[in-house]
Amino acid sequence: MASAVTSPPRPSWNPLRCGGTALPVNLLVMCKALAIALLLTYHFTQLPTPFLPFIPGLDAVPPLLFQRTLQIVFVASAVALLFNRSVRLSAFLLGAAMLAGVVASKAYYGNNKTFCGLILVLTSLYERGRDPILLRLQLVIVYLGAGMNKLLDPDWQSGLFFNYWAVSRVHHPFYLTLDRLLPHLFLARIMSWFTIATELGLSVAFLVRRLFPFGIWASVTLHAGMLLFTGSTFNTFFYGMTASMLIFADWPDAPLLVLYDGDCGFCMRTRRWFERFDLEGMFHWRAYQSGAGAENGVSETDSSRRLYLIRGKDIYSGFGAFKMMVLWNPISYLVTYTILAAPGPGDSLFRNIVVFVLLLVFSPVFSPIGEGIYMLIARNRRHLSPASNCRVA
Repeated sequence: MASAVTSPPRPSWNPLRCGGTALPVNLLVMCKALAIALLLTYHFTQLPTPFLPFIPGLDAVPPLLFQRTLQIVFVASAVALLFNRSVRLSAFLLGAAMLAGVVASKAYYGNNKTFCGLILVLTSLYERGRDPILLRLQLVIVYLGAGMNKLLDPDWQSGLFFNYWAVSRVHHPFYLTLDRLLPHLFLARIMSWFTIATELGLSVAFLVRRLFPFGIWASVTLHAGMLLFTGSTFNTFFYGMTASMLIFADWPDAPLLVLYDGDCGFCMRTRRWFERFDLEGMFHWRAYQSGAGAENGVSETDSSRRLYLIRGKDIYSGFGAFKMMVLWNPISYLVTYTILAAPGPGDSLFRNIVVFVLLLVFSPVFSPIGEGIYMLIARNRRHLSPASNCRVA
């Protein structure tokens, strides 16, 4: 009797689910994050009628018909992405709508819109199992071009551009105060050359696989810093650049083992809470009392003291394990971009606070603090769940 053939899982209609589609999870999460940001910032209202087009003849198209077509395609494809419908085609159409607006109107054109459109179109061309080299090269080109443009600009070299921007446009109080205490343009030159060095460094980091983690952290810090300094997302720039870091994420392709204390009521509640939001089944929880720790090189003594996350030879423990579990859960990104892009003032203080807190908590400098808080909770977990039978403190 022939064995039954297992059909591939069908994409879910749940917008919080990202598995079972033609795109790997990390790339689909990136596309969804962009779709969320574009929809919540009402970007479809910015799509133009043809005006001074880059391609001659586009201005002969009836303006209202052109604009409404772009808007319908834009919204429909963004919604389809969120609900996991024909994700490659949807990413292509969403990106193509933005690029069509760019080539049709010099007034609409912007580096941030062109970048987002290209990232979406290039993602639609990706074939599962292959290296997303075109997507990575796109980031290399962006940072190399940005760095070289500033490096060859005399106003960036001298600090004049940055000083004008910070003093006359942003009016940043901390910068103004510090600038008065230092020689003229000294602070501006430091900031200018730091930006140039960072952008050129990122163009190299994203060519070398072992430097990807550094590149991700440096890029997110750079763009979060720009947001906190100016209060502006620069249209789609902040959302596009930070979401694109998922291209370089070493996303797991199989469920990961989580070791926890099966005798602890607080630990059990923590497991249930995480499992409620683990819609992809990314984490397989096993009590260390089952011997799963010893099978993976973690002693029972260590397992009794802290939680462990195991991915092959990589072992994360304590606060580091929790942090990676959050970073490898698609819901974390979808909820975060929903919060950041939610309608509100363009210089939203709430958004800046959220970005600052996330940047701090997930930064390497916070790890000792996070680990200290984790160990404090771990040592007192019996008191946090007094009705449970916790065998170890």
